[in-house]
Amino acid sequence: MGMDRLIEQQIRRSQMNGSMDRLHGEGKPIPRRSGTNFSQSARMSVVDGAGGGIQGELALRREISSLENKLSATTKTHERVELRKALMDKRHELSVYEEARRK
Repeated sequence: MGMDRLIEQQIRRSQMNGSMDRLHGEGKPIPRRSGTNFSQSARMSVVDGAGGGIQGELALRREISSLENKLSATTKTHERVELRKALMDKRHELSVYEEARRK
């Protein structure tokens, strides 16, 4: 069962039991919170959750570019093998980021 479906099921169950009646602030819009209302750690977790994937993907692309430059400049066979392995790993990791972004 998906998480969305589970949450919807819990909300419906609470509504049927009446536990959602007469809640504080019922019928009012949820107040907007600016960044000043959050502690520093909570703010960082929001930033990581919202843009962490993008930042991670950009850092990974920079690493891949750096590895490609090193690979093209290196002539030693054993170094080229190691760089190719590292490059393959980074490209695989990047494909995971890209797949997650598509979903």
